[in-house]
Amino acid sequence: MADNSGKTCAICGDWHLHSEYEYGNRVNRSYCLKCNREERTAYANGGVIAAQSYREQKRAAWKK
Repeated sequence: MADNSGKTCAICGDWHLHSEYEYGNRVNRSYCLKCNREERTAYANGGVIAAQSYREQKRAAWKK
């Protein structure tokens, strides 16, 4: 996408250009690239529970 349109990340709540949501041979993902990497790291270190905890903590910070 060449225009300046974007959306809000479902984890961190920050607004990013649509190019941040195009990774892994897919477009229009819900998580920005940074949050996706951090969630994968949490999953690798602690499994499903750790990944879920990571998402909940990040969302709680901006959904106050």
